[in-house]
Amino acid sequence: MPLFRRNKPADDAEKNKETEKSEKEETKVPEPAAEESAEPKAPEIPKAEEPVRPVQPIEPSEPAAETPKAPERPRFHTPEGFDFNRYFLAERRITLENVSYETQRPAVTSGQLRLGAKDTIVAQLIGNAGVKATYNRTLSFEPDGPFTVSVSFSVMLVFNPGTRGEVDWKTVDVAEEFKKNCPQLVQTMMTKSALLIAEITNANGTPILPFAVR
Repeated sequence: MPLFRRNKPADDAEKNKETEKSEKEETKVPEPAAEESAEPKAPEIPKAEEPVRPVQPIEPSEPAAETPKAPERPRFHTPEGFDFNRYFLAERRITLENVSYETQRPAVTSGQLRLGAKDTIVAQLIGNAGVKATYNRTLSFEPDGPFTVSVSFSVMLVFNPGTRGEVDWKTVDVAEEFKKNCPQLVQTMMTKSALLIAEITNANGTPILPFAVR
């Protein structure tokens, strides 16, 4: 009599499970593959490689040259009803300011020399004392002649202390006011300059007669 008894029904159950498992694996339907497009694909055209352009360095631009500005002329504004004699004392004395005589070696020319004259009047503010008005006459040749002569006379216009502070003298054209209000002084300075030039040129053997500049 055998010691162990085999349980047949249990063995049959295990066999049945394995059989069902194998049947399930065999009955799996494979997934359909993705349908390929019927249209033919265009062949890919290889892209041409673009040439590498060299990078040019950026040169720094030079700053534009600044246009030199012309010096601004002073803006004069003489007050209305300006009374020249109210602001200056009556004492006005003419003095010799400067004399210049330069000899030159003229260039060889077949034409005639032309003598020109230039008269100018300028005014300079001398602190709180007054204004110095200077008259200048210059004679020169065109083209360059044997000499150039320049003579200057000046007159000191002393401020009236009682009225000096009524006017901003930096804005007044004192030279123009001097010509308008002191014609006798201007004429005397012109006469003195012409006579002195005549004496200087006569001493050098080239006399120049006094003449008035128009």
